[in-house]
Amino acid sequence: MSRDLAQLHPLLRWIIPEIIERCRAAGLPVLVTDGFRTQGEQDALYARGRTAPGGIVTQVRWPNSAHCWGIAFDYCRNVKGREYDDSDNFFGRVAAIAKGYGLDWGGDWTRFVDKPHLQLREFMPGNSTTWLLRTYGTPEAFRATWGASQKTGGEVETVERYRTVLDAPDYARGTLLRLMEAGILLGDGNVDQYHRVIDLSEDQVRILVMLERAGVFEEK
Repeated sequence: MSRDLAQLHPLLRWIIPEIIERCRAAGLPVLVTDGFRTQGEQDALYARGRTAPGGIVTQVRWPNSAHCWGIAFDYCRNVKGREYDDSDNFFGRVAAIAKGYGLDWGGDWTRFVDKPHLQLREFMPGNSTTWLLRTYGTPEAFRATWGASQKTGGEVETVERYRTVLDAPDYARGTLLRLMEAGILLGDGNVDQYHRVIDLSEDQVRILVMLERAGVFEEK
C-alpha cells in the first residue's frame, strides 16, 4: 500500500491537494493513508479475517478494488490519537467536499460501509470494476493510457496537447468555451475563442470537463 500520489491516476493527483486545502480551510485536517495497491497487497488485505489474523477490511481480491487501478484513496483525520474519531462527522464532512470533485464515498455504501474511502466516480459505475476490466483488461493496461510515462530506455512518450478549442475532442469543446466565457480559462487572451491558444494536455481537458460536470465552477 502506498501513500505516494504519483502512483495514482492523474485526475486524483490534481484533485487530492485541492480537497486537502479546502478541508483545511474548513477545519478538517486530512491525511491520505492509502492509495495504489499491488496484487500482493490487495490479496494480503483480503486474507485478513479469513486466512490471516485480523479483522476483515476489504470484500474483494485483486483486481476488483479501485485501489488496484489507482483511482481511489483512503484518508483519516491528521491529528495524532484522533485519526478515526468520527464524533463530529469528520468523514462525512470531508466526503461532502470531495463529492464536488467527482468522487464517490464509501460511507454511502450499504453492504460494506467504508467511511475513510473515496474513489473516482467516472471509472467505477455501479461501484464495480466491471467496466474497467471489460475496457482495459488489467490495471497495467489502464495505467498505460495515463499520458506521459517513462520508457525502459529513459525516453519519454509524447503527450497529446490541444492548442485551441478546435483541436480539442468534441465532448470537451462546450466546456472549454463556457470556461472562457466565465473568465476561468484565459489562454493567450485572443478575443476569438476558437483560435485562442490554450495548450492543454488530454488529462487537463478531461479534468476540466469532469469538474464542470461536478458543478465545481458553478457560482455560489
